[in-house]
Amino acid sequence: MQRFGVEQDFLHRVFPEVVSADYMLNALNFCSRGASRREHRLVASGVGARSMTIGYGFNRADWSYIPGGVPSGTGLIRPDFPELKDFPYLWQQGEYVLGGGSSTYMFLVLAADHVLNGK
Repeated sequence: MQRFGVEQDFLHRVFPEVVSADYMLNALNFCSRGASRREHRLVASGVGARSMTIGYGFNRADWSYIPGGVPSGTGLIRPDFPELKDFPYLWQQGEYVLGGGSSTYMFLVLAADHVLNGK
């Protein structure tokens, strides 16, 4: 979802009259609010009132988190049900990642700031 938002931002910057910024903003909104109202949590650990605070990292046995860590995100469980469990041993959903999840999330936040505030 985050990669989709980044791609939509690039398309919006090159073709603003064809591609709306709404697609990029919707991707960031999905990452910030979760797949459903029940799973309403932010992606970055320690950001916001309800964030992902149990992560698969070096301290997973402590049921704790790394502030600012970005997990890989929602896993698709067959038959295509999105879930994001509060369980530190599911590396597919709650592992902290670098390069993919964290950088694309920061990119989307900065792109949204650029679109909404003109900076």
